[in-house]
Amino acid sequence: MSVENPIHLLVHEHKYILKVVHALSVIDDDLGRGRPVDVELIRKVVLFMRDFADKCHHAKEEAILFPAMEKKGVPKTGCPLQGLVAEHVKGRQLVTALAAAADACAQGSPDAVEALRGSISGIRQLYPNHIWKEDEMVFPMAERLFSREELENMQLLFDKAEVELGQDHDRYVRFADEMALLHNDEPA
Repeated sequence: MSVENPIHLLVHEHKYILKVVHALSVIDDDLGRGRPVDVELIRKVVLFMRDFADKCHHAKEEAILFPAMEKKGVPKTGCPLQGLVAEHVKGRQLVTALAAAADACAQGSPDAVEALRGSISGIRQLYPNHIWKEDEMVFPMAERLFSREELENMQLLFDKAEVELGQDHDRYVRFADEMALLHNDEPA
């Protein structure tokens, strides 16, 4: 994917993360109506959140962008970086709980649906707010911190990280677009 700078790539990746998060509301509504759990779909959501949202997206923020911002004088502790990293950790915990609940559903646990709904609720509350903070506050600040050359160098680091992580963006983008159809969003 060709983008103007690495910050714009992160914003673009947020669109796909939000498609999946928003589609969870449809899954939650179905569960609330007593419809059966599509365990395989939940497992695909878990894989998307672990591989695309965390190993690909959050990793670029935590390993490349945030340390570069620190070098420009943004403190590692406090607002905003420490708070964003804490939210990444919370997201990982919620996705782990979602995976455990899906496994419990597959095994027929009587409490699994409520655990699944609780995990979905947590994810739906966390991610839109987190993404808004990054897109509307942190990323615009980051763009002002770096020169064009620094952004180009950061993009090279992002590209290298993508290769090292072996991410299959096209597969995850297709999945997010499929999930958007559940929520009646349009593919990007």
